[in-house]
Amino acid sequence: MPEFSIGSYIFGGLLIISPLLLIWKGRQRPVIFFLLNLFTFIISCKSSITLAIAVIWVLLPYFLAPFLNKKGAKPLFFTLLGLIYIYLMNYAWVPFIRLLPWNPLFKFIGLSYFLFREIDFVLQYEGLREAGVRISLIDYLNYMLSFYTLLAGPIIRYEAFVEDFYREDRAYFSGNELLSKLQRILWGYLKVYVFSALFNNGGDYWFERISETDAVWKAVLYFLLFSFFNSAFIYFNFSGYCDVVIGGADLAGLSVKENFNKPYLAHSLTEFWNRHHISLSEWIRDYIYSPVFKALLSGPCRKKAFLGQCVALFATFLIAGIWHGTTVNYVIYGFLQGLGMVFSTVRKKRLIKKFGKKGYREYEKRKLVGIMENVAVWTFISLSFAFVGYDLVGALGFLVIRGV
Repeated sequence: MPEFSIGSYIFGGLLIISPLLLIWKGRQRPVIFFLLNLFTFIISCKSSITLAIAVIWVLLPYFLAPFLNKKGAKPLFFTLLGLIYIYLMNYAWVPFIRLLPWNPLFKFIGLSYFLFREIDFVLQYEGLREAGVRISLIDYLNYMLSFYTLLAGPIIRYEAFVEDFYREDRAYFSGNELLSKLQRILWGYLKVYVFSALFNNGGDYWFERISETDAVWKAVLYFLLFSFFNSAFIYFNFSGYCDVVIGGADLAGLSVKENFNKPYLAHSLTEFWNRHHISLSEWIRDYIYSPVFKALLSGPCRKKAFLGQCVALFATFLIAGIWHGTTVNYVIYGFLQGLGMVFSTVRKKRLIKKFGKKGYREYEKRKLVGIMENVAVWTFISLSFAFVGYDLVGALGFLVIRGV
């Protein structure tokens, strides 16, 4: 089972004291929240070098955003930002990374999620100004450094964060509501430190067994067991974390977006990604899929919209997979997710063509069809998630070398 680290105790303490401190209104509230966030941000950095790099990474988009409205400025900025991100994350399979000196102190907690927030802020900057959304350094820093979502999201948008933070209709909740929020936090901790820990131990156990066996059928069986244990661990760990931060933020009068909606009950991969890590799905839809799809429609897929949709889906999930981690395992994970999304989209189109829209809806309502689709989605997700957090490529390569 995972141990309670000093960081987890500090986070738990912040969950307790934040609602008491953030009841203040007016100028005190953003300042208090900033101090809480700054404290968490500083202690999360490994050294003064890490802190310096993190500060530059966080502040640069805020000060450059007003000057990036010139033609070609944003593409150049995001290209440079992407290259720096690849370097800081140390993507070892990218050729130029191997030629540059790198130190583990260059990488800091929250780097991946900072990138998403920075992109949202810069791309929406002109629209925010025109809409009269307040833009200030302290609001930007609270948006970027919010200790509720610093580690792993959910991914928030600047405008939604500011509007929520300063809303005037914030009301005190009743005793039953307080109990409900506390129950959600407790349930989240149980998910993380009990259920996910059990599934994590099971996943580790079966993963180790894969490389120990000399029989192909045993290796396949162990791989399947490992895959299902690992996918269950990912769900309970991540959704449990989200339960804790959403419940904790609610106590402090802040809204954090729901990030899970029973994803393993999905009947298609498209539905799964609308239920799992919802904030990520919406972000990649808005900032990767839509721009890529529009570019394809105005270019090589001008008269082939469905082909453009499939290519955009594949590219989007490949990029999302690469964002999740720095090894080749995550490239394969993104590749599989891209193929799965294309297959799901093509299948739906063919079924609609075969049955018609009304007939397709009736077909999807069949109990046996629903069960089969749900099992298929769960199996595919589990097998593809096997590349997340484990060096599956290395393990499979070891089996090939052994001749299993």
